[in-house]
Amino acid sequence: MTERLYWLDPYMHQFTATVIACTAHNGQPAVILDRTAFYPTGGGQPCDRGTLNGIPVLEVVERETDGAILHILAHPLEAREVEGRIDWERRFDHMQQHTGQHILSQAFLRITGAQTVSFHMGEELVTIDLDQIGFPPAAIEAVEELANRVALEDREVRTWFVEAEETKELSMRRPPKKGGRIRIVEIADFDRSACGGTHVRRTGEVGPIKIVKRERRGDVTRVSFLCGWRALRDYARKHRLLLESAGSLSVGEAMLPEAIRTLQAELKETRKALGTLQERYLELALPSLEQRVRPAPFGEILVHLWPQLPSSLLSRLARRLKEGHPRLVILASGGADGLLIVACGPGVPVDAREVLQRILRRLGREGGGGRPDYAQAPLPRVDLPALHRALSEAIRNWGTSD
Repeated sequence: MTERLYWLDPYMHQFTATVIACTAHNGQPAVILDRTAFYPTGGGQPCDRGTLNGIPVLEVVERETDGAILHILAHPLEAREVEGRIDWERRFDHMQQHTGQHILSQAFLRITGAQTVSFHMGEELVTIDLDQIGFPPAAIEAVEELANRVALEDREVRTWFVEAEETKELSMRRPPKKGGRIRIVEIADFDRSACGGTHVRRTGEVGPIKIVKRERRGDVTRVSFLCGWRALRDYARKHRLLLESAGSLSVGEAMLPEAIRTLQAELKETRKALGTLQERYLELALPSLEQRVRPAPFGEILVHLWPQLPSSLLSRLARRLKEGHPRLVILASGGADGLLIVACGPGVPVDAREVLQRILRRLGREGGGGRPDYAQAPLPRVDLPALHRALSEAIRNWGTSD
């Protein structure tokens, strides 16, 4: 059985060991050591990474069949004696996040009565799922304040082992789910639970604890949070964005919400005015476009190109022009958000998608799609003369193959 050095000293990031078995895991070489400081994935905490004799350790897992700890390597390890080095920055980050989770879970239990039912540590966020829903903002603030108070008080974090039956005499937030020898993690005068993860010695090392998101997931609430360096980096990033946003609007940080509300109101009015202008444009443009309609064997055909036109307006024109007519409508606009639309009215024996692709091939483009009676494709920054030629060819050859 491998000696788990990370339980004895989670701050150990260099060690020596002996290879007791070479094996494979999902096609990758792997070794089992007589002792290891590498924490294997489990309990919501990701594994450590690092090197064995300079060979990258890609993953560390505990084998279900016998509990052996497998160190999955980038390439085979030939030596029997090895020197292991842990990625300390990753390890300490996990220690901060996991200890912070214990603090936060106990804070939720004390403030709201909500119990943590699951925990997951990701590369960017850490989450806990709580067995309650509908937390008011004031409760979340109280939980966060209590958690940070415990962190700032720099309380001792202690670990020890007991037998499963002994845990009945301990007041624990999380009783063990299995028998045998149980590892206890205790935050002085605050939290005690069964846990096999790596933790800091004192809560002050956790650093700030910040709740960044909460969302309902069925009958549980998922809370996302950050601790330590993750929280500090997140604060720095968001503060930078706040300063940039305030600067772009020429207001102080405190005035940013009001400035945004003002912009939103102005945008609403602008959209309303734009809608009115677009309706007016439709009224003026439709008669002119109707005059450009030409006869075709199946009925009528209309092709028109604008150097630039909003895509939403182009779509409305196409739908209006094809309604109630055996008419093939091909409309296009250039500009940064250029668009090509092919629309078929009732009785037109043409598939709009085929016509669309025929035009795109002539332009050396691909993409787009739709239905037999309506298809479209984006044409960002298309060459207008080339587009005009492609549309002209579509008029002449719409019924022939390429």
